[in-house]
Amino acid sequence: MDSKFSILNDLSKKIEDELDFDFSVNEIRIEDMQQFYTLIKEPFDRDFGNQDRKLFYRGERINDPARPLMPTLLRDRKKLLVKNEPVVDINCDFLLNYYKDMGEFYNIFRRVFGDVTRYRLYELCAFAQHYLDISPFIDFTKSLYVSLSFALKGRQEFENDIVLYTAEIEDTDNYTKDIVTAECWLNMYNVTVYNTPGQIRRIRTTDLATEALRRAKGLAEGEMIETSPKARLIDIPTNDFTKYQQGVFLLLTDFSLLHKSYLTKNVRKEFLIKKYIINRDICPQLLKIIKDEAPWYEYECLFDIKAAMRRAAYPENHV
Repeated sequence: MDSKFSILNDLSKKIEDELDFDFSVNEIRIEDMQQFYTLIKEPFDRDFGNQDRKLFYRGERINDPARPLMPTLLRDRKKLLVKNEPVVDINCDFLLNYYKDMGEFYNIFRRVFGDVTRYRLYELCAFAQHYLDISPFIDFTKSLYVSLSFALKGRQEFENDIVLYTAEIEDTDNYTKDIVTAECWLNMYNVTVYNTPGQIRRIRTTDLATEALRRAKGLAEGEMIETSPKARLIDIPTNDFTKYQQGVFLLLTDFSLLHKSYLTKNVRKEFLIKKYIINRDICPQLLKIIKDEAPWYEYECLFDIKAAMRRAAYPENHV
């Protein structure tokens, strides 16, 4: 009997591993400060000066299934499927045209920062991520303080638990500080976004191009589609804010987006990602840690480097 339960338990874990879509398979609850120090703070402090360790953080203000770890560009498919198509391919050409259609944004960027092509997209995407919140990137940081500050947002009261993601590199082939490599990854960027089944059914087949009709039909008939992305991490700061926040970008590519999220299996193969759910009751103590140990990374300083440096230079004036 025990062996049967063991087999069923193993099968259940394998199914959970295959079908996880929100990193809950690697979810860990932090209920008190003892757990926080043991699981998060002490590893950060211990390896702070280790240049070979590649550990990155991301803070979220709320634990909400409706807020998956998703690139900003892909969060609203209505803006991508502008002609009510059943499917759209997001690639380097799409990205270039997408930003060209955003009023004068693209022209201003070119005048200030130089030409943009399908082989020179990284600076444009990074700029758009920080100032428009629209890009194929997901923000991470090397600093635990920065990630906590983004999750806590300087609040004094907390109605919900917060979330902290950690991502540790296991394969350095998926990590780069080289601009040429980053440009190659963006040039080969490929995500297929499908409309909802309900919307696809409403589109008249006479309005569809032959290829779009074939792909919509294949989806309806259960054609095998890769729904778990490959993950890449780009560590190339492009401005003072990115450098100051110790920011890096997670790029998810080579997958199809059918719903509001994606299967995480491939991402978890390439990075050791953990999702910590932190009890709201200890959030005031986390605020105090930032204030005591890194006041220049309090939330109001994250986008005000002058104020941050004044706190660093004159700590006696900030109590």
